[in-house]
Amino acid sequence: MKIFSTAPEGNELAQYVGVDYIKFSISIIESVIDWMKKNDSIAQPLLANIDLLLMIAHKYTTDANLLLEKRKTQEWKQVFNDWFARCGSKIPAKYRDGIKENGDELFKELEQYGH
Repeated sequence: MKIFSTAPEGNELAQYVGVDYIKFSISIIESVIDWMKKNDSIAQPLLANIDLLLMIAHKYTTDANLLLEKRKTQEWKQVFNDWFARCGSKIPAKYRDGIKENGDELFKELEQYGH
């Protein structure tokens, strides 16, 4: 077993933990995306999942850049925008603009990652 730094991921067993979490986040987001394509519910978990993915991507930037595909993140953004166009008028007015703005900000940040 090799240890190569004092970082939490600085050994052979831990060095790919970031990869595993990014892959897990992507799989969760993909299932949420499938659900959102068909659902007209005003509640959605996509933005919370993207927020968590971004937290991981900040720490494991190289892994995020290798695993995230810009094509997929654009698809996720389009699904969110389509959902918002369908359901936005059902969201209470006091939250509506903020939800859209948060989504736009999260996607802008997410677009910094990937290939």
